[in-house]
Amino acid sequence: MRQMLIIPLAALLAGCTGEAEDYPRLLPTDQILAEPTLPDHAPDAALSPADVDAEAQARADALRQRAEALRGPVIEPGTLARMRPQG
Repeated sequence: MRQMLIIPLAALLAGCTGEAEDYPRLLPTDQILAEPTLPDHAPDAALSPADVDAEAQARADALRQRAEALRGPVIEPGTLARMRPQG
């Protein structure tokens, strides 16, 4: 019988390390269920979604151009020739 008590007590003590983390802050239910706060630019985006789409497309195109410009040899041909063994 005594051995049966040792196992649960050992498990209980294993969970008590003395270095307990703080619990996360609980939010009130009305705050959790409230509508999210929209950013300042949201009304403009709602009024003119085509402008937002065009701006996003322009930014994507600019990023694609930058990525394309980076495609190329990392090591310049002259430096690469010097790095290769002569022989």
